[in-house]
Amino acid sequence: MMQPLFVLDTAGSANLQQQLMQKLVQAICNGHFACGSKMPSSRKLAEQLSIGRNTVVHAYEQLIDEGYLVSRERSGIYVRDDIYEHHAEARTAEPQSSTTSASEQDWQRRLNKLRLDSLAPPYPHNWQQYPYPFIDGQFDPSLFPVNQWRECSKISLNVNEIKNWASDSGQDDDLLLIEEIRTKVLPRRGIFASADEILITLGSQHGLYLLTRLLFNNQTLVTVEEPGYPGIRQLAQQAFSPLNFAEVNEDGIILEQIPAQTDVLYITPSHQMPTAVTMPLSNRQAIIDQAKKDDFIVIEDDYESESNFMSQPHPALKSMDTDGRVIYVSSFSKVVAPGLRLGFMVAPAPLIRQARQLRTLISRHPPANNQRVMGLFLSLGYYDQTLRRLNQEMAARWQEMREALNHYLSTRIVTSRTVGGSTCWIEGPRHLDSQQFAAEAAKHGILIEPVNRFYGSGGDRPRHYFRLGVSSIPCDKIREGIEQLADLMRQWEPGQNNSDANQQPTHASVKQWGKRLTGKALQDFASRCEFIGQTVFGDPYRIRLYADGSMTGFEGYQDERQDEGQWWLEGDRWFRQWRAWSYGETLGFEIYTNTNRINWVRDGKLVDSAFYILHPAGTPIPE
Repeated sequence: MMQPLFVLDTAGSANLQQQLMQKLVQAICNGHFACGSKMPSSRKLAEQLSIGRNTVVHAYEQLIDEGYLVSRERSGIYVRDDIYEHHAEARTAEPQSSTTSASEQDWQRRLNKLRLDSLAPPYPHNWQQYPYPFIDGQFDPSLFPVNQWRECSKISLNVNEIKNWASDSGQDDDLLLIEEIRTKVLPRRGIFASADEILITLGSQHGLYLLTRLLFNNQTLVTVEEPGYPGIRQLAQQAFSPLNFAEVNEDGIILEQIPAQTDVLYITPSHQMPTAVTMPLSNRQAIIDQAKKDDFIVIEDDYESESNFMSQPHPALKSMDTDGRVIYVSSFSKVVAPGLRLGFMVAPAPLIRQARQLRTLISRHPPANNQRVMGLFLSLGYYDQTLRRLNQEMAARWQEMREALNHYLSTRIVTSRTVGGSTCWIEGPRHLDSQQFAAEAAKHGILIEPVNRFYGSGGDRPRHYFRLGVSSIPCDKIREGIEQLADLMRQWEPGQNNSDANQQPTHASVKQWGKRLTGKALQDFASRCEFIGQTVFGDPYRIRLYADGSMTGFEGYQDERQDEGQWWLEGDRWFRQWRAWSYGETLGFEIYTNTNRINWVRDGKLVDSAFYILHPAGTPIPE
């Protein structure tokens, strides 16, 4: 083991033996020489320090007498195993800084000032220990393709493979990986590119950094989404580029808020970061047309494009680009693992050449062995297998969250209209402070993500939104976590506490709900009623009740999800039970009607409402 090199001052006031003893004690106390470790021989240390051997021998003898060292016959000098029991200062000693206070102040003066907000994640580092981690972007080991990745790693260690990646390739990327991306990954997004239009990066963030260095300056007007990805906002600030914030609605970025003076537009159309809304095809074409008209460049961050499990994906903006205005950035993080740190950029060849040269100044290229393993992973079909498995799992988790939110938080508005992804953007009640609420939820083992960090404009930031992710939580924990989150949210309602769950509704709330149905009126109403409403995700649903106590339900724009169940009355309360929806639980409600709306009330609280129509008595039950 290489030993620390001591520097002794031959012109100092203390003699060499005293200086050596001080240095040795300091090294022992700071852990450079661990308990029980063998010290260097007196001859070796004397040669290393260019001092007499007797000086080292006498210093060792003195430290043996003082209880720091112990001599073992025919073995050598060792640090005592029980050094901390004999010397309390050795346990509590603070490592001495290698710089003085004056030099620390000097560094503060010399360092460039970074215009950065906190880059720390909005959840604790030990998030795995929380029972309900509704967070996004973290690695789930259960989904990693261990066997397939191990096989590709073994292949990459063959002698011929080592020859391919171990030598210095200069600026070049792995040819196998480039070809696999070009022929398999990009066509899935409708993109067809040549090899000289593709650059391998250390993840998407690395690609964005290269682009901001090449394209941004203090004269570049950059339009970004609001709310949006904090990373691009901070990179633009580093380049002193003026920022324009364009708001996001259910179709993604609002096109009218992209000024004609824009030089660069950054968007995440597949799953908008952070709301997860998916931009429709018409808006994508409109952005291409506007980029041509106003002569600006588009950076398309295809965030979570592979995590699509609810419909066919829209083509990437890059696939619709005929003028070379769109720069496409993506990565393998969401499918394989974020720790892999492999992504890619697709752009016109002149830009790729410049980006490759800039990358050389930073890291030459991403590790060639990782590139080769990823290339093999793609070529053997393992990437497609992993993607299918991931989408199946995410679809199950996403559907479980949809069901739980509809069941437990049915009066909350969920603004995510998406074709997949792993997150959900939720609008809580107006009085909710998501920062405080997230801190309180964490005390109950529930991790949610406040959304303040996604806003960059100077206006009032909505405090009552938060984000839920399912990429890090097992499917069987989602329902329980949402149920506890809903209970906690109810406790945060004005005037609520843990003891008033059965409080009586106020006169004002009863008046707002309308007329309560009881007795024969309730029986007649329930025997021929059809409800028409929307889920918390904005999807339409309709429920038809029949006189024999059966009911049918349809959800989706094309009745994609269906279920059957039973309803009945117990006194003046209406009960229902689905086969699958709402987990098949039996629930009872008081029914109020107000003009053409029905209001379901339970425990003095409004649970849900919808429009209704009444069918003629005796309407036949469908087969």
